[in-house]
Amino acid sequence: MKKTALLLTLLVAAAHAHDHIEVGADPRSGSRLGLDGPDSQLAVYVPRGEAFSGYIPQFPGGYHAVELTFTTEVNVLASADGAEPRIEIVSVTGPAGASLSFWEVGATSPTWSIQSGWTGNTLSFPVVYLGETHAHGRCFTMDKPGTYTVMLRAVDVAGRYSVSASKTITFNAQQPPQLSIAMQGGNARLSFTSRSGLVYDLQVCTNLPSGLWTNVDPYTWMDGTGSALQMTNPVAGRPQAFYRLVEYY
Repeated sequence: MKKTALLLTLLVAAAHAHDHIEVGADPRSGSRLGLDGPDSQLAVYVPRGEAFSGYIPQFPGGYHAVELTFTTEVNVLASADGAEPRIEIVSVTGPAGASLSFWEVGATSPTWSIQSGWTGNTLSFPVVYLGETHAHGRCFTMDKPGTYTVMLRAVDVAGRYSVSASKTITFNAQQPPQLSIAMQGGNARLSFTSRSGLVYDLQVCTNLPSGLWTNVDPYTWMDGTGSALQMTNPVAGRPQAFYRLVEYY
């Protein structure tokens, strides 16, 4: 009796790169701190138990996440010699009822979380971590999709520099694209709407409890174009086949 392939769609998001924000001397006033770096970040959804970044191996998933490094290693700004900078959160906006969280290096749960609409100056984290000038492994997470704006500033605990001007960073927490599947003859025909600037792998598994996923050639390292991408994979001879996309940036 011929068996019919069973198809399940999943998506895993993974980070391959992260951005830096420099903390140094303000070029307009050498007596105060300055911030230089990107004004927006993409936060992809990471399912529970899936890998996100090699710098954050303990991250449990279940959030929209982005890794962001605040560093005293400067290229654009001049070094703020003798400063002991911290980053203070000034305000957070986002979807109603949503939370933004900060995760310290190696954390398995958020270091702190704040609700959308929060304002204050009681939440902060050091730029210099354990004596290092470049700390990997920190991330921000959001528990709902949508657009978040975070206003922050740099303060000098040592008191050598005055407080920096505020900087606003927009976090875009996006839901993963949906993978569609249809059977045509002995082939699975798959499609999804890709996102420009991101990269995708199609993977297949024939036994979910094994946890073994295999890349489907030639659908690896596919550049997102902002439009639909089409893929075909034979399923003849397989009692079941499960597919997922892995999204990188």
